[in-house]
Amino acid sequence: MKNSIPSQKKHNASIYQRHATKLKTGVCAVISALAFQLAHADIPDRPATHLGGMYKVASSSDPLFPMNGQQEWFLDFGKGMSDGSTSGKVAVSLRQNPKVSIRIMVWQYFPEQGALLIGNQTEEGSRQAVARAVWSLANDSGKVVLLRDNSALVLNQADQSDY
Repeated sequence: MKNSIPSQKKHNASIYQRHATKLKTGVCAVISALAFQLAHADIPDRPATHLGGMYKVASSSDPLFPMNGQQEWFLDFGKGMSDGSTSGKVAVSLRQNPKVSIRIMVWQYFPEQGALLIGNQTEEGSRQAVARAVWSLANDSGKVVLLRDNSALVLNQADQSDY
């Protein structure tokens, strides 16, 4: 009987040690999480850039989207940047009444650079997407403005009567 009491005390001590270690680990995790939140609290959020749905080209000096006479350009990004998505497909439509041509392309947004890349889904003989152009993306009073080189592309959210 005497031998069982010291072993029981050792067993109880190891249980307390394990619980204390778990408690210390939990407290450290909570403190780390709070410190992380506080460290990022002073960083201002980047302005929200939104891209989604159907847009009509309001004006363009970009050679990829020439504004000649009776031409109308539309870009349909579908759900666009919803649920954190930064890439997808875009339907690029050129309407010259009564003719409409549509090309399905791919897009990707790089938030760190504020850059929007639009390209072909694949290149002949390859499975990789090919960049067609890269614009800097900005939202300005309800409009999307795409800038590259010395050209600008202004997109308005399309109304159903536009298409």
